[in-house]
Amino acid sequence: MTFENCTADPRSGNILTSPEVTLSSARKLTFTMASVPYSVYSPVHVYKTSTLGHTDTLLGSYYSDWDTSTGAGQGATYTVCLPVGTHQLVFVASDVENVTRSTAVMTKVQLTDVPCAYTSLAGVSHQ
Repeated sequence: MTFENCTADPRSGNILTSPEVTLSSARKLTFTMASVPYSVYSPVHVYKTSTLGHTDTLLGSYYSDWDTSTGAGQGATYTVCLPVGTHQLVFVASDVENVTRSTAVMTKVQLTDVPCAYTSLAGVSHQ
């Protein structure tokens, strides 16, 4: 999945939403971000939706690993623990100051059967 920050309509152009999942126990989600040049990179913030389907709880913020000194990157794989319940995931490519086109490239997203201990980022939600 490749998506860019969309200055024309940032409410929809910079968001990817997963299918709805129902988890009876917390599970690990892994995803890989390909490296993009630092001049166009975008951090990706991962949220889950509330029971009403609204973007709600921040699960984490992630960055591609572009080395500005060498001008190269290797990509990065991240793991996030998804809580019990029914929700969707919302991946948001954030706007970056002084970048004309922010880009995030996710090459693999996989929900695993590996259990985990979900810990919320206290006090962090999407407004």
